[in-house]
Amino acid sequence: MSTRGQRLYDWWSRHTGAQRFLYGLAFFGREGTFRRRGVEALALDPGERVLELGCGPGTNFEALRERVGPEGTVVGVDYSTGMVASARETISEAGWGNVHAVRADAATLPVAGPFDAAYAAMSLSAMPDPEAVLDATRSVLAPGGRVAVLDARPFQSLPWRALNPVIVPLFRASTNWISESDVTAALERTFPTASVDDYYGGSIVAATGRLGE
Repeated sequence: MSTRGQRLYDWWSRHTGAQRFLYGLAFFGREGTFRRRGVEALALDPGERVLELGCGPGTNFEALRERVGPEGTVVGVDYSTGMVASARETISEAGWGNVHAVRADAATLPVAGPFDAAYAAMSLSAMPDPEAVLDATRSVLAPGGRVAVLDARPFQSLPWRALNPVIVPLFRASTNWISESDVTAALERTFPTASVDDYYGGSIVAATGRLGE
C-alpha cells in the first residue's frame, strides 16, 4: 500500500462509523451479508489456521474465530498502523488469545505458515499489486489451502455503468481504491481452481480459489 493509502486508512481507523457508512453504500446495505458469505465460502473447520489480508479494525475476526474455535488461529495483517492498533483493541476487549493482528505489507507477509485458508475483504483492490499479494499468500498456504476474496470494481454493465463517473472518483479519493485493478484475473492466475460471482452490475465480486492437494 502507498504512503497515501496508509494515511487514509489511519484516518479511517479513527472514524470507523463513517467507514461503515461508506461500505454500506458500496454494498447496497448488504455488507454484513457479503462478508458472512465470504467467511462461509472458506468452509473453515475447528482447529484450522486462517490468515486475513488487510484486516482493518478486525471486522471479520469474530466470524473467523467462531469457525476455527478456541483451538484454531486467526492472524490479520494490515499496512495501516492505525488499523492494526484498532484491531488489537478489538482482540483485547474480546479476550481472544488465539487472534493476532500484525502490521505488515501483504505482498511480503512476515508470518509463518502453513495456513489452511486466507480471506481478503475489500482490501486487494487497495493494494498496488494484488497478484504479488496472492503469490505471497499462496506461499504460506498448506496443500489444498483455500482463499476467499470479497471486493469491488466499477460497474460492468448498463445501465449501472452510467454511475461510474461519479462513483469511481469518490471511492478512489476516499479509500485508495485502485479501480483499474483486476483482482479476479490475479486470483485466476494464481490459484489453479477459482470461481467468481458478481452482483449489482458486476460492481461486487465474490471469488474463491483453492490450491491442489
